[in-house]
Amino acid sequence: MEESKPIVVYYRVSTKKQGESGLGLEAQRIYVQHFYSDSNIIAEFTEKVSGKVVAKIDRLSLNTEQALAIYAQLESCDIPNLDKFTLTLFMAIADRERELISVRTKAALDEKRKRVGEWRLPSEAFVRGTASPAGVAAIREKAQANENNRKAAALVRSLRVFQGLTWRQIAEELNRSGFKTSKGSKFQATQATRLCK
Repeated sequence: MEESKPIVVYYRVSTKKQGESGLGLEAQRIYVQHFYSDSNIIAEFTEKVSGKVVAKIDRLSLNTEQALAIYAQLESCDIPNLDKFTLTLFMAIADRERELISVRTKAALDEKRKRVGEWRLPSEAFVRGTASPAGVAAIREKAQANENNRKAAALVRSLRVFQGLTWRQIAEELNRSGFKTSKGSKFQATQATRLCK
């Protein structure tokens, strides 16, 4: 590619979260910088099918058909002399890898369900505080019925009332005493306060 030719760079990430965190984007930028100087890059786009340079061919598209549809506009850093056959081959491999990741993820989640029972992340309503009062009460009741939580709560009340310790100091004492959160982690001040609610 000619050095004086202006470059518009296209970066693609798989999820909105990756776009916000920059995961994967920095590696793509390194690929592009390896092949093209900053002075030639006139614009960068992320998550849009509008670029002219792709850091890695598997970042071009989610599927082979879409990649072939934009093949004529394509120049790739990792395969500069790309032809239609090579593009089809690499995109088919990328498609297959995505399928394998999906299968492995599903199998891992199924295995976790077998080991620990049904589980899921907290619902958005629970996080926002708009969950049903009955649901919140059931969660709180389950936590209060937990023997480990009851013993830890008794220690927390004693340390807070009789010794006047801060929540951070109480969390440190819980950890020294061998208590763990319901997820098996060390206590932080916030978790210590929840034991007294």
